[in-house]
Amino acid sequence: MVFFTSNVGTVADYLFADYHEEKNYKSVLFIDIATEPELTGNEKDDEWFYNDLRLLERQGYQVDRFSITSKTREEIGGKIDEYKVIYMSGGNTVYLLQQLQKTDSVSVVCGNVKAGKTYIGTSAGSIIAGLKMPIYLEDTGGVELNDYTDFGFTNIMAVPHWGAPHFKEIYLERQPLI
Repeated sequence: MVFFTSNVGTVADYLFADYHEEKNYKSVLFIDIATEPELTGNEKDDEWFYNDLRLLERQGYQVDRFSITSKTREEIGGKIDEYKVIYMSGGNTVYLLQQLQKTDSVSVVCGNVKAGKTYIGTSAGSIIAGLKMPIYLEDTGGVELNDYTDFGFTNIMAVPHWGAPHFKEIYLERQPLI
């Protein structure tokens, strides 16, 4: 099961009550790699991130934050094996894909989700669930990518935060309309 969100806080209650409570899922592997270039260290500035954490915890989940930076493919696979629910945080989508490529773990996440683990993506975590990095994000700002292939859980492109002027502007400037 794959869920795309712009902000998990708006759907956390429903995810737990409608999908996870009956399966007795109590813990979430909260992969926060996309936030590394985004978080300031000030909870007030990073409210969006801490809201996601708190709202998942309020549902009764044990939330285990995990960064894949400097981890091996085997370490990442072993950690994912311990959980039924994988949560991919929002943040910098290009950086997220770069770190997944560096650790050779794109296929580890994909294999686990295709084998039945629940995947919840927020913002960057939703975008990366598609086939390929959207054109409007391909201006990597110096981040080196092997290619632009994402997880491929769906053939649609998620566009989180569409109503926010900043994101809409970026999308319309860089994404050709078909």
